[in-house]
Amino acid sequence: MSDDGFITAKCRLLEIFANYDNSELENIEKWISSQAYKKGEVITDLEKKKSLLKGEKKLKKIGDYINKLIPFEAEMATESISPPVVGDQADCNKNNTCHIDEFLYDENQVEDLVKKGKVNRHYCLDCNSRNVKELTYISHSMSRRALQYIFHVLLPKDLENKQLVDIGSRLGAVLYGAYNFSNASKIVGIEINKEFCDVQEAAINKFSMQKERIEVIHADVMTREDIVQSADIIVINVLDFFVDVDKHKEMWFFFKKHIKKGCYLVANRSMAETLGYLDIYEEFMDWLTICKPFQLDNEIFFEVEDYSELYLYSIN
Repeated sequence: MSDDGFITAKCRLLEIFANYDNSELENIEKWISSQAYKKGEVITDLEKKKSLLKGEKKLKKIGDYINKLIPFEAEMATESISPPVVGDQADCNKNNTCHIDEFLYDENQVEDLVKKGKVNRHYCLDCNSRNVKELTYISHSMSRRALQYIFHVLLPKDLENKQLVDIGSRLGAVLYGAYNFSNASKIVGIEINKEFCDVQEAAINKFSMQKERIEVIHADVMTREDIVQSADIIVINVLDFFVDVDKHKEMWFFFKKHIKKGCYLVANRSMAETLGYLDIYEEFMDWLTICKPFQLDNEIFFEVEDYSELYLYSIN
């Protein structure tokens, strides 16, 4: 490491240490002095961290490739997207909302886009005035780090002989995360938009993913109850922008009918909120149970509060 690299690392550590009191710093000092993070017969914390960084780089390469295939906003002209009329995003509109896909752009990349003038942070409430307000950033994909959290913290470590289904797979982010971060035997994406299916197929081919393990199905999920019924893990990103309230309700009653008992459900918003906004929560109260993360030891590698909107449920 160069002198400049050492100084940079030292500054980063001091920024971290400044947030803790003396007793907390003492525990950190004992942990560092023990060198437990880099020794032992099992995989060490340092090796796990390096593996996570390596995994994130893999997903970034996929994202960089996909970026060349799609519009900047990651929205296709052939799909219909409308702001929801209920829920926590009902105040979104074309003036106050900016669509930036988190799988394609992490926080540092978004900041670079802002500096280059490709995206803005604010919009004007009164033209030519200083009366401005922050834009709401919306992503239709999960971030690369969120995907790692799902497979390294939330879900069980061993998914061998399990089938994972992503409903509304769009760019395929969840599929690539499952492929690289888990041993799930079958990974299936269901996507209603043909252009997005083509993008996913192109990425799968480009990065030589095993076709017998990963599959993209072009269909409305409600025509493929066979896939839903066979799933051991289902991932559902918020659907508010893609279906109206009636269709959204219909989809959840379809899921309730066909998702098998014992299946895990991963969602990026609580079911109490999602079903509550649709005014059907009471009919689903006994259908699922919230679960604790299965790999709690790995939480040390994540800023847990950043993933407080990720939920794991099991179907009763």
